[in-house]
Amino acid sequence: MGAVNGPGSAGIGQGVRRREDARFLTGRGRYVTDLPLASALHLAIVRSPHAHARIAGVDTAAARGRPGVRGVFVLGDLPELRGALPPPVVPAVSVQPYRQSALADAVARFVGEPVAVVVADDPYRASDAADVVRVDYEPLPAVVDPEQAAMPGASCVHAHWESNIAAAVALESGDVDGVLAGAPVVVTRRFRCGRVTALPLEPRAVAARWDPVTSSLEVWSSTQMPYVVRQRVAEALGLPLDTVRVVAPDVGGGFGTKGPVYPEELIAAALARRLGAAVRWTDTRRESFVSTAHAGDQLHTATLALDREGRILALADDFLIDAGAYLPRGAVVASVTATHLVGLYRLPAFRCRGRIVVTHKVPSAPYRGAGRTQAVFVAERLMDIAARELGLDPVELRRRNLIGADAMPYRRDLPYRDGMPMVHDSGDYPALLATALARAGYAAFRERQAAARRQGRLLGIGLAAYNEATGIGPHEGAHVAIDAGGAVRVTVGAPSQGQGHETTLAQICAARLGVPLAAVTVAAGDTARFPASNGTYASRVTVVVGNAVAKAADAVGERVRRVAGRALECDPTDVVIDGGRAHVRGAPGAGVDLPALHALSHRPEVVRELGEPGLGATRYHSPDSVTWAAGVHVATVEVDRDTGAVSVLAYHAIHDAGHEINPMIVAGQTQGGAVQGIGMALAEEIVYDASGQAITGTLMDYALPRADGVPDIEVASVDSPSPLNPLGVKGTGEGSAVPGPAAIANAVADALGGAAELTRMPLSAPAVREALGYQPSSGSGTSPRRSATSA
Repeated sequence: MGAVNGPGSAGIGQGVRRREDARFLTGRGRYVTDLPLASALHLAIVRSPHAHARIAGVDTAAARGRPGVRGVFVLGDLPELRGALPPPVVPAVSVQPYRQSALADAVARFVGEPVAVVVADDPYRASDAADVVRVDYEPLPAVVDPEQAAMPGASCVHAHWESNIAAAVALESGDVDGVLAGAPVVVTRRFRCGRVTALPLEPRAVAARWDPVTSSLEVWSSTQMPYVVRQRVAEALGLPLDTVRVVAPDVGGGFGTKGPVYPEELIAAALARRLGAAVRWTDTRRESFVSTAHAGDQLHTATLALDREGRILALADDFLIDAGAYLPRGAVVASVTATHLVGLYRLPAFRCRGRIVVTHKVPSAPYRGAGRTQAVFVAERLMDIAARELGLDPVELRRRNLIGADAMPYRRDLPYRDGMPMVHDSGDYPALLATALARAGYAAFRERQAAARRQGRLLGIGLAAYNEATGIGPHEGAHVAIDAGGAVRVTVGAPSQGQGHETTLAQICAARLGVPLAAVTVAAGDTARFPASNGTYASRVTVVVGNAVAKAADAVGERVRRVAGRALECDPTDVVIDGGRAHVRGAPGAGVDLPALHALSHRPEVVRELGEPGLGATRYHSPDSVTWAAGVHVATVEVDRDTGAVSVLAYHAIHDAGHEINPMIVAGQTQGGAVQGIGMALAEEIVYDASGQAITGTLMDYALPRADGVPDIEVASVDSPSPLNPLGVKGTGEGSAVPGPAAIANAVADALGGAAELTRMPLSAPAVREALGYQPSSGSGTSPRRSATSA
């Protein structure tokens, strides 16, 4: 363990530069499209242009006749792809049974659904041939509005279902109805959270190669879950699991949308086996808007009950999630939304009922924040609205309701989505709030705001508090081994998509084992190199994989000490590992290096003692439940009176990520997530028309935050190590994207004088103009007029 390692080992808690960045910045990253696959064929997907249509026939003759085309396939040609994509099982969420086919089966249910696939010698010929595939569509009415879809008697997206309710979740604690009936202050509002999507720098890609000699399949995919891809491919193709290898090489961003198993992965695998050749497919940026999962929009009707002193008595919420046509991983979002509405506050009574409906839209999956963002938007906007009604400062209302540090661990009478009770394991929420206010200069802001108003400028400040369940199980493992040259190799299953895992896990191993950081290498995301993994999602890698690495490194350290004890003729407990050498405590000059110890570990008498040769060990970490990270974000904004445009002037993100392995990486994750939160707050939304066509489906009209529109994200921490794992860590991957929309909406409402409801995200400039009370005049321009209409 770290306590018996010397000062030469890498330290946990140090801001070490990310080691993987050097190869990425110099163009040496190896993504799926960089893989050299000799004579690989290329795929192009023919996608439905209709949100809902019957497929009467597919004419592939013209495409087959094109030069370089090796084949055109529909579902009837690849029957193994029929029903090959079942929805994942989600504890505590009841999901309607269905099985999605990788190619449309007689009916297309969203714009972009794969209907046919063209195989050609190069991607350009494949694309050109796909353009001449003639599909006879019979357009049908589209179900687009989620509230209408949820109504009894609505036309069903899936004909064999009795309704469009795909899944449901319900949580309740305390006498909510009784509290609401007698509470002196009751605030009810309707909220709408827009549909968004992730746009990672690397679009999705997959390649596959069949080996006829061994009857085995290799698949390379830009996925967050290679082991789940392996499972689905093996099931679809009827192959033994050990004959399918899936590799996630370097992956350029994921954000949740690379978590599901997609049709293209199964199509590529099936065609590689069918054709006996390597095949590959790479998404295009335009295609990704209809081929890659969205985050479904949400509608909430929420009620907050308080006493006259501002103490929360109850929270009730009914919400609806628009999942699109299928739920590749979307069902989990309902559970995450429900369990994160409670936030950092004492809550005597709570009820939440959530439903997921299907519509004729692109399927949905978790996107960074994954339901937490929407939950926090609802709860934290209600807090500010309630504060206004009570005549309290929003900060004071939160102070009166925060769970105190002396109450930790704080148990709620509610289950989390893993089925375990919700227990806030550690945290000092009042300190988080106080630090955020001090960093943002909250106390002095009102003078600045008043001075700005005298100049005709509208400044506002807003905050949002959040928590995040991180490190969900069931388990992850790691193998740590010292090779003959003294290098330390760490092998894990969960892949990285740019989070800095390679550095973080190497730091953990180096610190626990007592070796230089430069001596440690990390390999991940290859099902042939490590037997099992659940994947990268839900801020879980540092907590679950990191602790597995620590345990494996500790086990290797014990083996090193036992071997070194023989060599140094001392008790193993007196051996110190420092800088890649083992020596007797207090005598660093007399020691033995790791290559020599590796060689010694293969001697017969040592093998008899250790049970096997070598200096390696595999260990797993299986947490009992999640650990709760938390934070408070504060946004300062200016609203343009004439245009309604919102400028974010300052942004402070204060977080509790437990014991931080690498504060520099944590800060980077926090800054990146905050920017995504700003995008969801002010700009990003996929809007559909009544026919099911996305009208913001390209980068010409889907607005992303730009560097020149985002302030420096100021980051600070108030860390409370978790007692639930050996490293004391909490996850930090998603949390910083969660509170931004609520904090910014609260800041904009503050700038407008507090009367604006602002119950919809994103806060578009027209919505802010409406809240300002501007109405078009009969002539040119606009004229101000106060209005009670909420944005």
